Amino acid sequence: MIREGNGEHTNVPDPMGNSGPKGAPDDAEQKPQSATSASANASAKTSTAPSLKPKRIKKSYGPSDPALAALDSLDEEDSPDHWLDPLTDENASRRSLINSIVQETFGQPIFVARRIWSFINTSPGKMTLMTVIISVAIAAAGYAMSVSSDNRQANLDELITNAEPISYNAHVLYTSLSVADTTATTGFVQAGVEGPVNRVKYHTAIERAAVAATHTATSADTSDEKLMELVLEIQRQLPVYTGLVETARANNRAGNPVSVAYMSEASSMMRNDILPKASELYNMTSRNVSDQQRAVTRPQWIPLSGLVAALGMLIIGQWWLMRVTRRRINKGFALATILMLTATMWVSAANWATWQAGTRGFEEASGPLNSMTTARIYAQQTRTTETLSLVRRQSIQGSGTGFAATINQIKRALDEYETTTNSQSPEHQAIITDIRNAMANWTAEHEQFTVLLERGDYNGAVNAVLSSDDNDQTSFDVLDTALAELIADSRSSMRSYIQSGLQATSLVSVTVMILSLAAVLAVWIGIRPRLQEYL
Repeated sequence: MIREGNGEHTNVPDPMGNSGPKGAPDDAEQKPQSATSASANASAKTSTAPSLKPKRIKKSYGPSDPALAALDSLDEEDSPDHWLDPLTDENASRRSLINSIVQETFGQPIFVARRIWSFINTSPGKMTLMTVIISVAIAAAGYAMSVSSDNRQANLDELITNAEPISYNAHVLYTSLSVADTTATTGFVQAGVEGPVNRVKYHTAIERAAVAATHTATSADTSDEKLMELVLEIQRQLPVYTGLVETARANNRAGNPVSVAYMSEASSMMRNDILPKASELYNMTSRNVSDQQRAVTRPQWIPLSGLVAALGMLIIGQWWLMRVTRRRINKGFALATILMLTATMWVSAANWATWQAGTRGFEEASGPLNSMTTARIYAQQTRTTETLSLVRRQSIQGSGTGFAATINQIKRALDEYETTTNSQSPEHQAIITDIRNAMANWTAEHEQFTVLLERGDYNGAVNAVLSSDDNDQTSFDVLDTALAELIADSRSSMRSYIQSGLQATSLVSVTVMILSLAAVLAVWIGIRPRLQEYL
């Protein structure tokens, strides 16, 4: 060992027995080895030291930071403890942005909703909520009934101003065409020149038919292709028919036998082509009127159930309010109940009146109207068959069944008409009596006519069914006139029933809306003192 002191080196014996100078070289050899080992360890530590990722740090702190200047030479590979680096995940930033947006968007509404829910859990909150619900129910029920009544009134008005007139025009077209054909054949077989009365009757029937066809076409819905097709076809064929009739008359005045062929062709065209189309048109429009009538007079079950539900909610609300406030009657709620009960009863009465007048009354009037119209057309066609047999001067065998069917049809129509209320009046009873007498006389005349025609007594057959005087009425004329009067009366009754249904709904819309608004106001006036008790 070497001991330093006073600048001199003194050799001190080693306790282990080794002399100092001898061990000195060993120390000198070990020092370089230690330095080499330390350098190697430092190099190893340097290689295993945490390698900061310059790119990752730059993303966190920015590329211009001075502290990053020394990181340019660092290794780019991740170190085992790279999880200690600052979190810079883009998904996390996006989630943070979404959370902030959601918070800003729904935070305030959620807060308000919680405040409202807290208020609803209190007694005044429950009262307020109950009042709001009842008010909405009353207003909704009143509005629905008001709109429904408005629509019903508009549909009834459309029925009486458009649909029914179209059906009536189709009826006029149908009957006028039949009258024209019967009148034309009757005038053709009259002795000598056709009388002026018969000619005027024919031209009047043709004119009425043309006007009725025009009114039907202009009033009907153009989207109804079938109806428009029927009307246009009748309008196209009618001039052809009148042309054939005038040609037959001209040849008849000239004494040309070909007149019979023209008249037969004209009558065949009317009975086989034009009248079936007119009958189909009349049936279509009649069904349309009946369908619309049933639709608009059906009870308003859904809006009426809304009024009943609102009335029930008012009663339940008063019962709950009575238990909460320990008061038996709330004047505002009681007034609202009376108002809604009045509205419900008003609507129920109007529905009953509309159904009674529009359904039962309409069916009572429309049934005889259709049957009487059919009976009149049958009678006119039977009359045309009689006159055509005179024109052709041929036997009428086989027409007896048709005549009997016509008489039975008239009897059924009279029986149906006698079940109506209007038939009980003395005036209508007199008309029914005239029809039955005319049927009996016409039946007797037809039997005589058939016998005379079978014998070949043409003049006798003509006198049996036709009047010698142009101004005198035959049994058929009396029958046809009386049937026309009953048809007009049935139509008038049907329109009066529709009008009654329209009047029954005229004030429902406004009245129900006013009563509903008054009930809502009464509910809030009634609940106000109870809410003030909590202030």
